[in-house]
Amino acid sequence: MELSDRMERVPTGIENLDTKIGGGYPQGKGILLTGVPGTGKTIFGLHLLYRSCSDGKKCVLIATEESPEDLLQQAGMLGLKLDPFLENGLLSIKQVLEIRAGAVARAAHIVDGFNNTEIDLIEECELDRSFRHDQVGFNIGAMDLVDVVKLIPDDANVVVVDNLGVLTFGLDMKQFRDKFDTLNRVLSAKQITVVYVMDDAAYQLTHQIADYSTHGAIKLFVKENPYTGKMERFLSIPKMRSTSISLDFILFDITASGIQLKGSKGKLIDVG
Repeated sequence: MELSDRMERVPTGIENLDTKIGGGYPQGKGILLTGVPGTGKTIFGLHLLYRSCSDGKKCVLIATEESPEDLLQQAGMLGLKLDPFLENGLLSIKQVLEIRAGAVARAAHIVDGFNNTEIDLIEECELDRSFRHDQVGFNIGAMDLVDVVKLIPDDANVVVVDNLGVLTFGLDMKQFRDKFDTLNRVLSAKQITVVYVMDDAAYQLTHQIADYSTHGAIKLFVKENPYTGKMERFLSIPKMRSTSISLDFILFDITASGIQLKGSKGKLIDVG
């Protein structure tokens, strides 16, 4: 039996990517997607939302940087029209405003199986219940990383958080690790599949420790292709638990139809 046969999968919405990760993202798990600006991180998330909504799954997009209007326009230009799913209730977009003024926490009622640190964070978050998943806009200054949980309805199947990096401001290494671990475990306990988009600056500032919290990781790069001398986009999949994966770099492009994989190139670039 293949490793990928042991776990249900959620299609990525990107042609040929599913075959490289055992059929899609592991269902009910968190996946970290990192990369520098211009690598297509947001588009990866839009592909997932479009495919999942098309499959009848209830989806949530937590947007910390771009407005819902801009995201919908971008998706539409790629042929990934999300507006009908907003109208029929399969998709909701939670806009988080980038104003950092303080921190309150929220969170979850699921504590079975959590360690003491995680339970402390959850109980601390219960001090503020002012956030509701049906709100339209949220102030980052009134949010905590764990507070993301309350933005997500219990019946959600798929979530994209874009951009996680904004929610790391002001956290030291231990705080970020504890809170991100807790967030992952709570959503996993709810069997929600999550893609966390994280900008490379925040990823490096947190010493890449987010990799240890998630079930899988996909990294996007823009590097010179030594065979062509051109700057091109590559992705690598260094981690995907319960999945047989290749460590080769995969060349891809952003086209009028979104992400298009162009083939593996082996370890041909220096990503350091």
